[in-house]
Amino acid sequence: MSLRKWATLGCALMFLFLIVALSKISNAQLSLYDNFRSAHIDPSKWASAGPDPDVLEAVRQLAGEEEDRRLHLSQRAYSATTDDGGASGGTFGLFFPVPGAVTEVFFDMVIKSAVAVGCNSNPNGQIVTGAELRGRYFNTESSPTSQLGDVEAVIGANRNATDTGPAMEVLGFYQRCDDANCSARTTLGFNRLGFIQPGAVATLHIKWDQPNHQFVFQLNNGPLVFSPYTVSDTAQPFFGPFRSIDLARVVPHCTTTPRPFASIDAFFSNVRVNPTAVP
Repeated sequence: MSLRKWATLGCALMFLFLIVALSKISNAQLSLYDNFRSAHIDPSKWASAGPDPDVLEAVRQLAGEEEDRRLHLSQRAYSATTDDGGASGGTFGLFFPVPGAVTEVFFDMVIKSAVAVGCNSNPNGQIVTGAELRGRYFNTESSPTSQLGDVEAVIGANRNATDTGPAMEVLGFYQRCDDANCSARTTLGFNRLGFIQPGAVATLHIKWDQPNHQFVFQLNNGPLVFSPYTVSDTAQPFFGPFRSIDLARVVPHCTTTPRPFASIDAFFSNVRVNPTAVP
């Protein structure tokens, strides 16, 4: 092989090495926020998120022995039966109490089960249930007077009624609120990160890289997925930022049977954040 080809091969290998190294450096540079080994959920690190009236069954507690204790979140939510238009949704989990300090998060997650039963008489009502990290990060308006312009980012695993097979898809995406109540949204970035199996440990990673105007997503040891945006990111969300580890669902309204419902059972552990976010 010629010297020139050796040099080209060497550069390619070095580039590959840097990509792999960078995907691991981020985790090493973060600090442990909570491994959930305390006797109770730590009120200095977490605040309550949900549930709402549609959720008839819910669990939010620490489970397991001390060395293997994890946050257990579970919920089962039903549809409204008044009509066949629209849907209702919400989240249930834990908020970071100082969300503005949290710009990057790694966490381990195991979804034991997830079921989504849809509605045949509501053609526009898609049902979805998932386990995730969700946050409001900034507003695109120069002087926000409502939620219009708020940008919300999510990384999580989801199941809907049309899925086949046990695997759940992991998505990383962010959306802009298009009205005052954030009932309409525009997706600014959408990334398919891969699939996970029920009962398997998955490591999820999300970063708001404001200096470079992008979000970064990662599943397990997969490649970092860079998702840049061109909107303004200097204003705060209208009601202030939030970050939550939670279960989310959207359930369509339905007048026919079987009544739609979303059910999910998940465990979270080893939450790591950027060092400035550790209390």
